[in-house]
Amino acid sequence: MTRTRLCLGTRTAAALAAAVAVATLSAQGSSATPLSGTQVADSVRAYLVLTGPGNTDAVAKAVAANGGKVQNTFAQIGVVLAHSGADDFAAKMRKVTGVHKVGDTRGGYDVPPEGTRSARTEQNSTARRYLEPQLGSAITAPAEPVDWNMQQMGADKAWAINPGSRTVTVGILDTGVQGTHEDLRDNFDAANSVSCLYGKTNTTPGAWEPDPGAPAAGHGTSVAGIVAAAKNGKGVVGVAPNVRIAAVKVMEPSGNMFPENVVCGLLWSAEHGFKVTNNSYYVDPVMFNSPDDPDQAAVIEGVQRAVDYARGKGSVTVAAAGNYSTDLDTQAGLFLPGDLPNAISVTADTVDKKLASYSNYGLDSVELTAPGGEGSAMINTTALGGGYTTFNGTSASSPHAAGVVALLASAHPQATPDQLRTMLLTQAIDTPCPAGDSRCTGTTARNSHFGEGIANALAAVSNGGPGPGPDPETPVYTSDFEDPAAWTINPGGTDTATSGRYEVAAPSATSYNALTMQRGDATSGTRTLVTGAAAGAAVGDNDLDGGVTSALSGPVQLPATGTLSLKLSWYLGYLSNSAGADYLRVRAITSDGATVLLDKKSGSTDTAAQWSTATADLTALAGKTIRISVEAADAAGGSLIEAGVDDIRITRR
Repeated sequence: MTRTRLCLGTRTAAALAAAVAVATLSAQGSSATPLSGTQVADSVRAYLVLTGPGNTDAVAKAVAANGGKVQNTFAQIGVVLAHSGADDFAAKMRKVTGVHKVGDTRGGYDVPPEGTRSARTEQNSTARRYLEPQLGSAITAPAEPVDWNMQQMGADKAWAINPGSRTVTVGILDTGVQGTHEDLRDNFDAANSVSCLYGKTNTTPGAWEPDPGAPAAGHGTSVAGIVAAAKNGKGVVGVAPNVRIAAVKVMEPSGNMFPENVVCGLLWSAEHGFKVTNNSYYVDPVMFNSPDDPDQAAVIEGVQRAVDYARGKGSVTVAAAGNYSTDLDTQAGLFLPGDLPNAISVTADTVDKKLASYSNYGLDSVELTAPGGEGSAMINTTALGGGYTTFNGTSASSPHAAGVVALLASAHPQATPDQLRTMLLTQAIDTPCPAGDSRCTGTTARNSHFGEGIANALAAVSNGGPGPGPDPETPVYTSDFEDPAAWTINPGGTDTATSGRYEVAAPSATSYNALTMQRGDATSGTRTLVTGAAAGAAVGDNDLDGGVTSALSGPVQLPATGTLSLKLSWYLGYLSNSAGADYLRVRAITSDGATVLLDKKSGSTDTAAQWSTATADLTALAGKTIRISVEAADAAGGSLIEAGVDDIRITRR
């Protein structure tokens, strides 16, 4: 990318990944915020020493002669990682013939003993203070629903054409990945996974796994699920569900991703043939690195050399644009690695194709957007511990884009990184600036919020075809029932049910003779509209009894033009004593009357509750204001019935 702004001054923000939705982080100041340890006279600091690729042996000797110790040598790119406790080490090394730059990688603070954590370190890390609280909420394992994020990119249609090649590997540079997760293990490449902590490779089995108890330890596992969760009937599906993923752990137990770790990770990925790497973070210890600061200048060049080397070896670097609601074009310094010329910087958009409120942006700084999620429409993905979770941020949008690159590489195995990048950007779905948002500048084809547009998974496997199109489906209304206040229970005050009335809540499962009567899950998030959410001591304690229960949405103004559709998830569980008298009914209420959208009656055999999908055409109601009414009834007298509704979506084509 081309940056036209000057890079002056420094920004301080001890930080892990600009990766998940967070409040704007203050980054003013003149020196890096302490990240680990205590600065003392005999502390050991880490330095990147930059030279020519053929001169690392000579520089290594100079390191030893000037009070340092070589920790690792990245000879391919002319970088030596040195440790030294001498206060004048950097000054001396900058005078050595053949040395280009020298930079303290940790903002003047000491290198902790490898693998250690301290209360102060964790408390002060950005991972603990900002990232970890935003990782989302645990959800019950879904059964591979097609969520909005995959629909927006056409990934759900791409899977039928090309779900990805087993010869394509995506490197997940992150906190580590739980490769044994049920949705990741089929695609996980343990043989090519590695820990790069403290700037050194460690291939000991399991070294790449997240550090137990470390801040935001599950971040990498969630990112990996977005890229390549397997299409196996369990949980979720990744953008490219048949490609391989490898863990490249770059976050230390303190919750920081230092330059030497990132350089190590990028070189490992390049040398092991990874077609793409995902980088949902920014390089510590400062958020914006200035080329006018000698330490930060060395960090910039060291990371840039690694990104450039990866490109030369056939690997595409995809990176998060960051979550600080900041115009990157106006910032003094570079946001690494996303701001580098051979990295692809990805912003986050929402279910209604707007820039997420937390996402960074910039006409000259970002190239692409992808689903990042926000509010009630989060991203569902894999979680550390074997479960599933919601997730959002540019940490989520970046792996969506990386997954599309993996599909491109699968469909075009001979393509170079530059060719893959060109296809990714030219095939992106043009997305115009939202009306009334003065921050967004540029054209529909390229603007400061969305770059070239939304990453297009379907086009990636369709020989450059149009994919889902520039605007295949526009959201009109969504409700995933995560906000209880959005629905009114018993709106007319006429409900007759004596128990088991509707609740917007996280339900508990019930069963009878091994048949599920009430589901204990939601199709997304944790809440649903359910009859009597609590399980009770017996299966019939909180089922719907004695009559009717109802719920009503707020008003929805339907567009006057286009084809309008409603889609929702539902279930009805009942025993044979229901005898066809009980029901679940969904209607669209207008000032003129009611239109039935779904009408399901119970039967004469015991039937388990199973989530199903229903659709209805609302085009006849175009231009009208409607409310969605959901009604369930126990009309058989003493029968056992449970009903649930979730994820109502109205769209226009």
